[in-house]
Formats: sequence, structure tokens, C-alpha cells
Amino acid sequence: MEVGETKNIDRRANERAPFLVIEIKGTHSNKIFLAQTENISQGGLFFSSPEKLKIGDRFPIEFVLPDNKTIVSCTSEVVWKKHYGQSGLNSEGIGIRFVDLEPDQKKILGNWIDREEEKEKEQL
Repeated sequence: MEVGETKNIDRRANERAPFLVIEIKGTHSNKIFLAQTENISQGGLFFSSPEKLKIGDRFPIEFVLPDNKTIVSCTSEVVWKKHYGQSGLNSEGIGIRFVDLEPDQKKILGNWIDREEEKEKEQL
């Protein structure tokens, strides 16, 4: 697949929560990179990064939920990407799926997403 192409996936298979922009730490090609995520689901997340990743790349990631207690770490796989280039800055929007997220972490993540959705509804 070429840059900007996506696999035919159900993008709403899992509920998503707008995610406070936080750092994720990944390791790819023996290099550690940092990125920022903008939304998350139990199945994966979206982040932007100048790191050059290809669809199908797998790498470990780690991030802390905004409760500052819950560390999530697992293997992830790039399932889609989109190139952004503005004002001389090149970045990619990357959609990843969680490959081996432990069931207890998936449940914690789902509970956190549910709470965030409730907060958002209350603000409307």
C-alpha cells in the first residue's frame, strides 16, 4: 500500500474518546520515538509523528492515561496513515491497532473511555 492508502477496516468497531493530547513512547528500528495521540479506542489509537512508519509495521508502545496512574503497554501495528505537510513541517497521521493488549488493560481502557464519554455528554 502507498502512503495515504488505507486498509478497508471498520473505523467504528470500538467507541473512541477524544484523548487529551499525551505522549506515547514507541520503539521502531531500534530507535525510541515520541508522538502525541489525539484519540483512542480499546482497539487502537491515532497519533501524529515525524517518524517514518509503514503500513504493517509492528512495534512496542507505551503511554499513561490522563489519570497519571494507568500505564498501557503493548505491541501495535500500523493499519493506516496519512501524510501532512504544512508550513515546512512534515508529519504523518498514523492509525494503529493494539496487537496484544492484555484483557485487564483493555478493560481499564474501556472503562476510562466510557467515563470520558459521560463527561463529554454532561458538558453538552
